[in-house]
Amino acid sequence: MLKLQKLEIIKQESVAPGHQRLTLAKGINALAGQFVHVRVSETYDPFLRRPISVHDCTEGRLVLLYRTVGRGTELLAAKKAGETLDLLGPLGNSFPLTDRPQAVVVAGGIGAAPLYYLLRSLKLAGKQVSFFYGARNEAELILRDEYRALVANYSEATDDGSAGTRALVTHLAAPVIAGLDATVYACGPSPMLKEVARLADCYGRSCFVSLEAQLACGVGACLGCVVPVKGREKYRRVCVDGPVFAAGEVFFC
Repeated sequence: MLKLQKLEIIKQESVAPGHQRLTLAKGINALAGQFVHVRVSETYDPFLRRPISVHDCTEGRLVLLYRTVGRGTELLAAKKAGETLDLLGPLGNSFPLTDRPQAVVVAGGIGAAPLYYLLRSLKLAGKQVSFFYGARNEAELILRDEYRALVANYSEATDDGSAGTRALVTHLAAPVIAGLDATVYACGPSPMLKEVARLADCYGRSCFVSLEAQLACGVGACLGCVVPVKGREKYRRVCVDGPVFAAGEVFFC
């Protein structure tokens, strides 16, 4: 159920250069793939809330993982334990679990943030999971050991070869998507999602992707986050119709 409330910050920690993990006392019951809209200041400057995906949600904690990329997230990173944070959520839909016993999960950069909760949910459901984690360099493969602990098979790719294989992460995932009758999940840059969607379609795999967009209102009113889709609707809103979409629905640019 959508709620607007203030939650206490339990911990704010830097997990990598420019990346923060924020742990809050739970007051919002979110599913894997959903996000929250965070007010980063006590004033209306900046005016808009910041959308942040749910990294994990347990019985007593709500965890957010985010990258500091501008003034809003820098203000959020300055918040300390004991302070309260004004959140609206949970927003959007979640990753569906299918009856397939195996899953292939592909992450690109900070797109890994909502996939931790998905991996934990897949593990609890008894799925055999292969996880492919790609980034520009080793420094951007954040919390890699925590992701590795949740899956049966783990692979890394970096653009510069500083960790794992020097390749696009989709190159590593392609033969596994081809060989396993698995459900495919992905979150990351649009070119990566486009290729994952192409591979899944080529081999007849069910595929779900979490899209990134500029979210202003977060509740479907402003229409600022629409994406082109197939079918009669032509456009759908990432904030309320997503952020998770069946890959076959989406027109990737």
